[in-house]
Amino acid sequence: MTLEEHLRRATRNFTAPLPEDDVMELGADLARELARAHAETPPRHPPLDPAGITLAEGRPRLDGSATGGTQAEDLFHLGALLGWLATGERPDVSWRLDGAPLARLSTLARRAALAGLAGPVRAERFATATEAAQALEAARAPRPEGASAWPAFRGDASRSGARPALAPSTLEALWHVRLGSVVASPVIAHGAVLVPSADGRLVFLEPASGRRLHALPLGSATESTPAIEGDTAFVGTDAGELVAVDTASGEERFRLRVGDMVRSSPLALDGLVVVGTVAGTTDGALVALEPSRRRVRWTRKLGAVFSSPALSGDRVLVGSDEGALHAVDLARGGLLWSARLGAKVRGTPAVAGDLAYVGDFAGTLVAVRVTDGTRVWTREVGHALYSSPALAAGLCVVGCREGHVHAFDLATGEPRFEVATRGPIVGSPVAAGDRFLIGSTDGAVYLIGPGGDLLQRADVARSGVQSSAALGAEAAAFIGSGEGLHALRLRP
Repeated sequence: MTLEEHLRRATRNFTAPLPEDDVMELGADLARELARAHAETPPRHPPLDPAGITLAEGRPRLDGSATGGTQAEDLFHLGALLGWLATGERPDVSWRLDGAPLARLSTLARRAALAGLAGPVRAERFATATEAAQALEAARAPRPEGASAWPAFRGDASRSGARPALAPSTLEALWHVRLGSVVASPVIAHGAVLVPSADGRLVFLEPASGRRLHALPLGSATESTPAIEGDTAFVGTDAGELVAVDTASGEERFRLRVGDMVRSSPLALDGLVVVGTVAGTTDGALVALEPSRRRVRWTRKLGAVFSSPALSGDRVLVGSDEGALHAVDLARGGLLWSARLGAKVRGTPAVAGDLAYVGDFAGTLVAVRVTDGTRVWTREVGHALYSSPALAAGLCVVGCREGHVHAFDLATGEPRFEVATRGPIVGSPVAAGDRFLIGSTDGAVYLIGPGGDLLQRADVARSGVQSSAALGAEAAAFIGSGEGLHALRLRP
């Protein structure tokens, strides 16, 4: 039997698209056949006409050779064939410039795999048939379900910035994708790394390779880290909007204007999204929205809120430019208490047990009780704290504007260590087990042990690192820089 005969039966004589799973399986089989042909000496370029492709035990075999072929041409023909089968639209000469029509497949990985074969001329096309086969095979896997690996700024609703299972001793560069400046932090959900770029795109990347799966224009610059709830990502923009994005399709679901600017990173809970806003130069608020009804549930004016909200039980903790840490009732938005510091609080509070930790622009780091805002301890770092604390191994670790990484005892606030970097620190540390990773504007990522020993300084970008890292499930860290996104392997 030929492939054409099989396809006629499967598509009712080419009057209906081939089922999605069959498209991906056939594509992976044909890509492997192309890889085998290209590996011969001299390389062979078999024709991809279904009428001339035989099936052996249900699998296609590519025999023969076409004159003047190239790997790129073979892959384009494969993409055109799969695009036709997925959409029902027959290949057209315009596809060479514009790419095959975008098939509405169930995952971004599947859509990206077809685009990598016969996407627009400026698309990231596969360089080899082996690369294409691997991507098509990986895309056949079901979309990962369940909890996201790192679904929010600082990793979770408490904003602790910690993952207990990892304890790396070295960092190894995996890949770097040029996206322009990335100030916000990436998140990881459903088999993709989501990266907000400063030029206003939400980019989806494949974690293992960094291959671009999708890019959604947000319409405005953004420094807000997304938050994932279920199959939706919520991200703020400099235009003052909160944008909801379907993580399966990469398409926008809706957007709501909540202020003049949103630099805060949302806190996404079950049926509620809480985010800080800025209005004018000094005004702003903490806003809670109901995504299902696409409306604001409550607004609590607190001054400009660049800080990201953290959850502690039934209350939300957030800093403001009025120089305080505030506790707000989650259900109704009532102000429960305000703990005054000495200057603007733009860092995000981190919660552990009944204590919250946060710093201000005057260099004051405090631990307060979440029940009433009373101070448990105070430390004067001496330099502005833009960074948010990471809580792990009995330590509160934070970076300062002078370029130092400070560690204090969680319970007492007693200093434990101080590590110097070569530039100011505006990003926040994350904890992998009892080890801490933090980027510096000197362009390096520092790996620090629990005793303050510098395990490694990994230079990743000339233009500096302001982003905070996201920790993946596969012992990898992802962090933004002035040049894009970097993936680092965490080796024990």
